[in-house]
Order: sequence, then C-alpha cells, then structure tokens
Amino acid sequence: MCNPRRIRVRATRELAVAWEREIRRRVVRSGQATGSARVCEPLRGSVGAPTLAALPGVLARTPGWEETEDSFRHSFDGGWVAYRPAEAELEIVATVSADIEAVGEATETVRGQVTGTIEAEGTGVYYDDRWGGTDPESARREAGLAAEAALDREVRERVRAARGEAGAGEEGQAQEAATARADEALAAAARAREPELRDRAAARLAAVGVTARNHFHQALADAYRDAVLAFARSRGAEFVRCSEADGVLEIDFELRI
Repeated sequence: MCNPRRIRVRATRELAVAWEREIRRRVVRSGQATGSARVCEPLRGSVGAPTLAALPGVLARTPGWEETEDSFRHSFDGGWVAYRPAEAELEIVATVSADIEAVGEATETVRGQVTGTIEAEGTGVYYDDRWGGTDPESARREAGLAAEAALDREVRERVRAARGEAGAGEEGQAQEAATARADEALAAAARAREPELRDRAAARLAAVGVTARNHFHQALADAYRDAVLAFARSRGAEFVRCSEADGVLEIDFELRI
C-alpha cells in the first residue's frame, strides 16, 4: 500500500434560510373559593353600658382575639366572630372553602431568516495503487461530500442560534399571557363556586353561631366582672372578693349606705 494522497475541496454557499419557531407556555394556578353567611346582633338592648365599656379592654387582653381597625375578631375552624365597639354589635360569620385549580396557555410564533455566505472544507483520501478502490476522482467526491456536510452543519447551527436569540422576547410574552389567562380562569372558577359555597355556609351558620357565642360569652363574663368590680371600687366598697368555680362567677363586697 502506497502513501495516502489527500485532496481538499472548499465549498461556498449563499444562505437564505427561513425558519419558524412556536413557543408554548402553560401555567397552572391553584387557590381557594370561599362562600360565607353572616348574622349581626346588636347588644345595646341586652347588655348594660358599663359592661359594654369594659368589653374592649377585656377583648384586648384575651388570647385568641385580634384587634383590627374597627373591631375585635376571633377566628376558628369554620368561621369567625367579631365585636364592633362603636356599634356595640356582634357579627358571626360562617365560611366554607374549596380548593380550585385553573390552567392558562399561550402560544407565540417567531419567524426569521438566516442570510450570508458560509464556507467549509472537506478532505478525501486515495492511494496511488488504488488500494481500497480509491482514485483521485473518488477522493474528490469524498472531499466534496464532506465539505457539503460541513456546510449543512453550519446552516443548522446558525438557524439554531438565530431561533434561540430571536425567541427570548416572545418567551416572556407567552409566559405573561399564559399567567394572565390562568389568573382569569382561577377568578372565574372561584366565582362559579361561590353560590354553592354560600348555601353550604348558610346551612352551617347555626352551628358556627354556637361556637362563636361561646368564645364571646367567655369574654363578656369577664366584662361583667370588671364592670361590677369597677362599680364597687368607685363606691368605696370593702372586703371585695371575686371567685369562679364550675363556670360560676361570684363577687362579694360590702358597701356602707
């Protein structure tokens, strides 16, 4: 076998390659739909003014009650109860929630064109004694095919790079559009569930009311105690005693009349 001979072929190609890319984004949103039912009870007709005056102070120091801008609120499983000092009003709210999920999808199409001139080189091998069936002509064909293959690879790489660079902005737009659609769908799903959840909350309102009033009446009992003790002290009472056993509050004092 003689020494190998190499033939190099340089190929040139003018590019005008159009490309298209479809960008799809899918966003899943989850949350809760809530329905509520409420009842309000005025207290001024049933609770004395001294007790109502003592009530905010009691609620402010009672665990579980949170002071808001215009009320004191106690939340519990299934609802909450609020007392508004300005109106001397008790509000009881039953709530029912359900998990919801929504999907938003968006598609953006990006188009472009790669242009320019590219070059590549290919090499073919033959032997003077035609070993392996090679000759200058076969080596030239081999070199030409290698050069064309290199050009094809360069075209694919340039198109890939162009698609990647051009799609960055559209990817963001597709993501924003999918997110907006998912948010809209989630809000619509919440609205669709609300009537059913409100009916379920209304059916539970009586049971929730029992729990709510138990929380409130514990604080109200302390307000009664504070109001009575404040009255006794303001009148110079002596031998003031206060005790509680089995849910019964006893206050004793002596007044000189």
